[in-house]
Amino acid sequence: MTLTVAEFRPDPIHVHVGRETIEVRSLDCAVQLLRSLRHDRLGRYAEMLLTQLEQAREPAQQAHAWAAFRSWATACGLHGDDEGRPHAA
Repeated sequence: MTLTVAEFRPDPIHVHVGRETIEVRSLDCAVQLLRSLRHDRLGRYAEMLLTQLEQAREPAQQAHAWAAFRSWATACGLHGDDEGRPHAA
């Protein structure tokens, strides 16, 4: 699948870690969040994702990396539309 993106501008997402809500606005913010979780059980499962986020240079790569981060955050229960759902971290 080829994705053509002129300039990458992610829509910020909110992730819930413990009792804290963190706004993730960029790939750099996502990288910082994953690094902060590196000693947590969730962070141990995100090494390949962290590498993808760090290596994304082109806008299309950045868009794919952002989609992967959103998917990971949703799968881990950190991000979602259902505010009543318990959070994983």
